Amino acid sequence: MNTTALIISFSILVSCICGGTLPAQDTGAPSLKAGAFTFTGAKNWKAKAEKRAMSTGGMTYTGKGGPLDADFYHFGTGAGGSVEANIARWQGQFEGKPKPKEETLKFGDVSIHFISLEGTFLSGRPVGPKKALKDQAMLGAIVESKSGHVFVKLVGAKKSVDQAVEAFKALCISPFKKK
Repeated sequence: MNTTALIISFSILVSCICGGTLPAQDTGAPSLKAGAFTFTGAKNWKAKAEKRAMSTGGMTYTGKGGPLDADFYHFGTGAGGSVEANIARWQGQFEGKPKPKEETLKFGDVSIHFISLEGTFLSGRPVGPKKALKDQAMLGAIVESKSGHVFVKLVGAKKSVDQAVEAFKALCISPFKKK
């Protein structure tokens, strides 16, 4: 194997192991490629060592309320469901399906749908037993894209999540900020 092929193979291996998450070289800020977008975390964000099942990768936010994980999902063109279906699914992860607070931001032809839910979160795999966790909150973002939507989800204790709202939004809009 020649040197170029070895370097390319090593790069592919690192990308697979890291789930596409590598720290940005110029700033030390963590970045993650999900679908057509590269998300960059600012202060208090770091790349997660391990990703959740089915996720593209994730970042951990450390604030006054303790660490919170933001997980990114991208399933490809036409996969992953509609904006409405995902919001309904996220609602179903809470007892009583609370009404979400919603906000949509536009960046050119890209819409980002932000949602916020709170209540008793039903933690567990999609199929199987659930553990009811009281006083929880979720921040979700759906970045619409022709190459497949990107879904970002952060769940934790309500008091911790409340402190992370602005940092979460900044992370989700980071691909659209002028550099």
